[in-house]
Amino acid sequence: MKKILAFVLAVLMALSGCAYAAGDGKWHLGILIHSMDNEFWAQEANGGKLFADSKDDVEYQVLTTDGDDNREIQAIRDFIAQYGDRAIFVTDPASKANTANVVEVCEEAGCKVAILWHHADGLEPKEWKSFVVHMSPDDIVAGYNTAKTLFEKMGGKGKVCALYGVQGEDSAANRYAGFQKALAEYPNIKMVDMQVASWSQDQAMTFTQTWLSAHSDIDAIWSANDTMALGAIEALKLEGKNGKVLVCGCDGIAAAYEAIEAGDLACTIANNGYLLMGYGASYAYQAARGATFDKPVIKTQAVLVTPENVKDCKAMFIDGMPKYDYDNLAFCVLSDYATFADAEKK
Repeated sequence: MKKILAFVLAVLMALSGCAYAAGDGKWHLGILIHSMDNEFWAQEANGGKLFADSKDDVEYQVLTTDGDDNREIQAIRDFIAQYGDRAIFVTDPASKANTANVVEVCEEAGCKVAILWHHADGLEPKEWKSFVVHMSPDDIVAGYNTAKTLFEKMGGKGKVCALYGVQGEDSAANRYAGFQKALAEYPNIKMVDMQVASWSQDQAMTFTQTWLSAHSDIDAIWSANDTMALGAIEALKLEGKNGKVLVCGCDGIAAAYEAIEAGDLACTIANNGYLLMGYGASYAYQAARGATFDKPVIKTQAVLVTPENVKDCKAMFIDGMPKYDYDNLAFCVLSDYATFADAEKK
């Protein structure tokens, strides 16, 4: 009889993974990213892993979506089906619009979720039990700091061109707004032209070649990300002007560190996926254990990388991985707000 009961119990447990997982005493963290092919997304995944490894009661899975909304939602549903309300999530969503769908699925299941970068209009964490926190670096600050660094290296005067990201994306618009804010502080610096290069290295290279033909006296190129900055540097190299015409970037990919070391790039911003997703996971975990947060809209710390600190930053973010106390939630915060409406008023 005991053997029969044991067999029946084993079958029931196999057929009911959710019930089994719910009783294992673990929290199960779903780390959702687009793919592991992109350096920054891989950083994010590793940040989530670093958090999970710091806790005895957390296990994780990296769930890749390939930027597909439906695939992301299905991955979340499948994870919840397996782990029930012991599932928690940190996600760099497939799209801005899909953040609302992610929150709705988690709300229905009673699972906590931290969302990075993307934000659907009108979606406020305070209005949901499941939506723990929204986290992203401050793109306005990033655009401002890279521009200001560039302008100081120009001696506060000269001509600059600008490479914009994708039209309609918050990051592109906000980084450019930061650039414009810095530009207003330097009356002796003139913006000659701005072009939308859509984060593309090839497009940035083409625009830079055009600028060099039409404006032989430009002093600098401000770029909204590293990939476009590298395209600008390619064009400058063909004319022997790399290092002479200053270029800045943003994101902190490995090639940007190498360009800074070579003297081809003035600066970049390390947005630090390790910090962003690791602390996002920690917020979701703490909320699942009963914590609440008065200011759930968080702009995270990022690092301005220049020739002066590039060696140390490269050792930390590219050649190795940083170590954080993920229990110290305040460490990651640059600024925080009760709502997105408050953040927009700053």
